[in-house]
Amino acid sequence: MLVDVLHTLQGVRRIRRITVISADFTVRRIVRLMRVHFLWEGKRRGLNKGVRLAMRDAKRRNFSAALILPSDIPLITPREVMRFLRFSDGYSVAVAPSKDGSGTNALFLRPPGAINPAFGRNSFRKHLSSAHRKGVSVRVVRSVGIASDVDEPADVESLKRVLLRNETGRFLRTMDGTTSVKGPTKSKFN
Repeated sequence: MLVDVLHTLQGVRRIRRITVISADFTVRRIVRLMRVHFLWEGKRRGLNKGVRLAMRDAKRRNFSAALILPSDIPLITPREVMRFLRFSDGYSVAVAPSKDGSGTNALFLRPPGAINPAFGRNSFRKHLSSAHRKGVSVRVVRSVGIASDVDEPADVESLKRVLLRNETGRFLRTMDGTTSVKGPTKSKFN
């Protein structure tokens, strides 16, 4: 799924730099093959601390804004990212909820760090509340592809019913009909 999200972002002209934050050096190898920047978050840092690290890096590089996306949204398209960014224009914060409405699957911040990341349980509500408390402009942007994350086995089953022409789709077609993975699959990134 990470590869699919990165391919999508590489297809968006408005994005100047893509950085993946992870503590996993296997991820580093994959993103380097894709000519994407890697930021090592350290051991057991956690998602919110990793995002704050990336926001500090973005500020240091004088970026005016940052878009934070998870790697588990394989249905996302460049068109949806462009739409999200277009709808974010003029706002300090833009948030796209997950399919159940409780999580955050896209967070736009102008400037980077406009609010502190609060990913995890009820993050959508937390991000909106944080923006309101700070008095910054905020917009909610809904998008089917951005909302469609993979959190549970039922999500994998739903994806199996969609004809995906990407790395996730190729992987799912190698599965034997169960939702458990028996071992690694071969792709150009293994």
